[in-house]
Amino acid sequence: MPTSYCIGQDEGIELSFDKSRARRARENISIAFFGHDSNESTIRKRVCALQRNGADVTGFMFARRREMALPPPDWNNIDLGVTEDGHHGRRLLSLMQAIVILWRHRAVIRQVDILYARNIDMLALAWLGRLLARSRAAIVYEALDVYPAFTGRGVKAAILRFLERRLLACSRLLVVSSPYFIDRYFSPVQRYTGEWFLLENKLGPENETVHPLYHIRNQSDGRAWTIGWFGVLRCNRSLEILRAMASRLGSRIAVHIRGVPSEPDGITRELLESVAAETPNISYFGTYQNPRDLQEIYSAVDFAWAIDFSAWGANSDWLIPNRLYEGGLYGVPALARVGTATGDIVERDNRGWTFREPMQETVSDFLIHLDASGYNEKANALRQTERAVFVDVSDTSRLLSRLRNLCHPAEASRLPEHQP
Repeated sequence: MPTSYCIGQDEGIELSFDKSRARRARENISIAFFGHDSNESTIRKRVCALQRNGADVTGFMFARRREMALPPPDWNNIDLGVTEDGHHGRRLLSLMQAIVILWRHRAVIRQVDILYARNIDMLALAWLGRLLARSRAAIVYEALDVYPAFTGRGVKAAILRFLERRLLACSRLLVVSSPYFIDRYFSPVQRYTGEWFLLENKLGPENETVHPLYHIRNQSDGRAWTIGWFGVLRCNRSLEILRAMASRLGSRIAVHIRGVPSEPDGITRELLESVAAETPNISYFGTYQNPRDLQEIYSAVDFAWAIDFSAWGANSDWLIPNRLYEGGLYGVPALARVGTATGDIVERDNRGWTFREPMQETVSDFLIHLDASGYNEKANALRQTERAVFVDVSDTSRLLSRLRNLCHPAEASRLPEHQP
């Protein structure tokens, strides 16, 4: 026993100290986080949240080049190399090179409690890392999207689903950002019956003191209704609808576009700049930093565009996007599609309006007839919503309790959940 801490104390107090120290060791678990892009805002948000709640995180991550220079990761990060969106051949080569890096750092993997993997390719690397290190760490799979490649009917999709099922069988916990991913895909398609945890795309707790913006409209102010389309810009049809509405309604509306164009989906910076140049009431402002710029971009709009068709009938219908939480926190009502996870939440919680096809006509007619009192009613409802609906007040803390239970099931069941 560590006598250096027990001078002048009896054996009972010394034993109590040892138990307390052992308990703290069990509470502060170590995590190897396998991420596809150390510069991606949701990756950084997740790692910071885990650290803030007491986890010791080591990253095994690729990086993708960004237009805006970003500070290096604020965690111990083992760089797996540089990758690019949509270049599957190069990405496969990068994954093969990453295996060599995992071998070199197998001692690090052997020492951690949890292997936490974002997306399917990183789940495969986590499984290989566990094998190479002869580790007994629990594998956790976080899925924030179900990619179209997995929901198709061809041979390629069937192979990908088979591989995912095998990797799911090796995982102890599945983390999703929408319950629809379980109900519509993992349970009926992948036959997954294991443990899962809902971790929504909420903002970090540093936003808990944000004051909702006062988007109050006056009947006589004459301002255009302004729609904001923010985030990863991958939906071609959304761009077509917004352009058609801007042309039809003219000075009655304005459209602000900010975020990262998804080139694999056919949306490039050049395309957005061209649309903005040709359409006077559409503005493209380029990328932004999340969460630093959120107040600025949401203060300039009346609506958050939460409509997506990029994976219609599948991922687009099941996901709950970041902009629903961001807009809600900043008092900006959402425009969503009926029959989707996003639309269901908007209708249930009075967070905005939902629309049916034909989308261009129904949204345009809505904006033509919307008055200030109708808008202010929705905006006021958002301002009165509890912050915990939009901000991660205790979600990551509860996740870590589940992770501790994977490592120390007998002890964790007796530990209270760690609160931030």
